[in-house]
Amino acid sequence: MTEVPTGSVILHASDDPADVQRALDAAAGLQATELNVTVRIIVNGAALAGLTGDKPVEAPKQTQIAACRVGLERRGIDPDTLRPEVTSVPSAVTAIVQAQLAGAAYIRI
Repeated sequence: MTEVPTGSVILHASDDPADVQRALDAAAGLQATELNVTVRIIVNGAALAGLTGDKPVEAPKQTQIAACRVGLERRGIDPDTLRPEVTSVPSAVTAIVQAQLAGAAYIRI
């Protein structure tokens, strides 16, 4: 039987495309512990370029990756060019605040 996660963590990647991989590595590290958390990687700013292409994202278990639609629009990135498994949120700021208000831990990558 799969355990129900007991908490959630937001990893925020925004400065560099390589931050996406750093966030995925951090998520893998969290999932390798006994913390039993869900991880949501929220990406905006220059890091959005790290989500484009056709190479699948190898996300650890219980990890989701979401791109900021505001940032995609501002940077002229077509949402259809996002890598498989990447979803989107209307606003990174709003998604982060909502998660924090619901009790998620926040880590900036």
